[in-house]
Amino acid sequence: MDKLLKGKFRKLNDNIFLLKYENDYALDALLDRGVKNVGELASFMQKHFKAGKDEIKMSKGGFACTTFNAHTENGDHIMARNFDFKKAPVIVVWTNPEKGYKSIGVTETDVLLVGKKLAEKENKNHLLLAPYACMDGMNEKGLAIAVVEIKTKATKQETGKKPIITTVAIRAALDKCATVDEVIELFGQYDMHDSLFACYHYQVTDASGKTAIIEYIDNKMTVLYPDDKYQYLVNKYATPGVPCEKGFGYTREKWLAEEFAETNHIMDEKRAMKILERVKLFYKHKRGYMITSLWSVIYNLEKKSCLFCANMEYDKQFTFTLDYPENNIH
Repeated sequence: MDKLLKGKFRKLNDNIFLLKYENDYALDALLDRGVKNVGELASFMQKHFKAGKDEIKMSKGGFACTTFNAHTENGDHIMARNFDFKKAPVIVVWTNPEKGYKSIGVTETDVLLVGKKLAEKENKNHLLLAPYACMDGMNEKGLAIAVVEIKTKATKQETGKKPIITTVAIRAALDKCATVDEVIELFGQYDMHDSLFACYHYQVTDASGKTAIIEYIDNKMTVLYPDDKYQYLVNKYATPGVPCEKGFGYTREKWLAEEFAETNHIMDEKRAMKILERVKLFYKHKRGYMITSLWSVIYNLEKKSCLFCANMEYDKQFTFTLDYPENNIH
């Protein structure tokens, strides 16, 4: 590993890398400074680690995803998530900050500008941004959060509060929040700036089974609670009556409703994974590359574990916990 990057890093297979991140990523200092875009985040990290301007970078891009929550017959609460984007290897990231909760999160190699060349030494320092590139995750309190894109105008709040961007907000939630209510309070303390050329909304669920969707409509934060105990999220506004001309995911939404009617939201992790397999995306983008479900994950908020597979290899599923796997896993 490069001299700047501490911790442990290894390849599990061609689709999955594992990173135990042990650097101080200075979250409190970043939140106090404020950050409006990916460039400011990279600049902050370059100064923090005294790295060159080309050593730490992060790409911009949109993605299509699905999330939902449910519970098992034993009463465990789960949150499920597909992350759909241009095919690339993924990185499972473990963090254990001195002033925060231990967590597990997931990102992908293209967003960190390492792609399939991850084994090359000159790319390793980009992994210093890994805690701030996670698109979903779960912490030791059983709090899970995931982000989903809406293809509409990016949120750029200007109310005088400190600015924050999407992935930094996810990191702050994982490090600092134990409940849905705490996440909502946290998000409300900052001006959200979506710096990835789209608008984003979030599903958050905690170990009590409480769930909520956080959206930004005309630069105003909105919180949606379910009529019962369950929600799902696709690539359009969840708030009733809000138009989204480029919204998509209507078929996935229909399939989810069918699955939930059949199961009454009671399912184990294997069944939830089967549902994610049904609603996966796999098609050729108009720019020529393939869109796939880069990863599918089921977070169990009581057991603090997750069932995980990458790049639609549903016959190769792994179970991770909040502890980095020191030994070989199957």
